[in-house]
Amino acid sequence: MIENKIETILEKKSKFTDVCTNCNNKIEKEELYYFEVGIKDHLHSIISRRFCLKCYSKFGEKKLLR
Repeated sequence: MIENKIETILEKKSKFTDVCTNCNNKIEKEELYYFEVGIKDHLHSIISRRFCLKCYSKFGEKKLLR
């Protein structure tokens, strides 16, 4: 079976209220958080993961995107 893997990075965004994928805490509108975007391929916003500043600071991008 061939696995389609999309390379991703985390990017800052704060337009809507959301929930952290890692800790399930609420991320308020206008609050700093990080969401996953594709490097070369488009990653649909429904499947991209979102991380609050606390989780990003604690674990870092590489560990969260494993």
